[in-house]
Amino acid sequence: MESPAVPRYAPPPGFVRKTKAEKRELKAAKMRELRGEWRRREREGRRKQVAQRAAERGAMLERMSEEERADFWRAERAEKERLEQEKREQNERLDAALSDGVRVVVDLSYGATMNLKEQRSLARQLGRCWGANRRAPAPVALHLASMQRCPAPCLPQDGDHKRWKVRLLDEDLEHHFSPSDLVFLSPDADEALTCVDKSKVYVIGGLVDVSVQKRSSLTRARELGATAVRLPLRECAPRPDVHPILSVVSVVSMLA
Repeated sequence: MESPAVPRYAPPPGFVRKTKAEKRELKAAKMRELRGEWRRREREGRRKQVAQRAAERGAMLERMSEEERADFWRAERAEKERLEQEKREQNERLDAALSDGVRVVVDLSYGATMNLKEQRSLARQLGRCWGANRRAPAPVALHLASMQRCPAPCLPQDGDHKRWKVRLLDEDLEHHFSPSDLVFLSPDADEALTCVDKSKVYVIGGLVDVSVQKRSSLTRARELGATAVRLPLRECAPRPDVHPILSVVSVVSMLA
């Protein structure tokens, strides 16, 4: 006996199947909406924390005697002055580095070769690079090159990089520096970096690749006729199994 035929699904009248591009756009729009909601909740959470700390501080001051409150305010003013002085000294170090420090360029010309997830990861790493260099006792003169052709997701969404004490170069780095001065840091190079020369410009590939694109920075150095070296991890790392491919922020932290 034959089994009854299963009726095919019939779409409702007026149904139009979406294309893959339309589905991707809908998914992206949904993610933007979710991120907006997350940010709203974060802001609301921060406002509540600020209000709670203010209430706790007010209650603590109410419990203090006049003498204790005077001591508390003096200590608070001294801490504020200490932080302001620390920030001034930090800015002085960064200004000195920009005028006469070791020049380090993050090459953003690879942006179009990465997918959206990798581009956003690079944007986060650039923020961490700036933070690490800002806090370093001897910061480097940090440059971001190829800004004109760098995809927007590779950069901080709120435009924070425009307020950093870094040099923003619209064109590719070869338009600003002589190839003879460029030293590309590449894990594929044969020669190890033995010392840092202030007359040279050290180039870090702004590349976050989950499926590692081998020899990218080495190939770019050879195309420009520049030098390429690797960080001396094999010679100096405390463990022999240290991965030779480091993140952008790790390399900046080692140089600063």
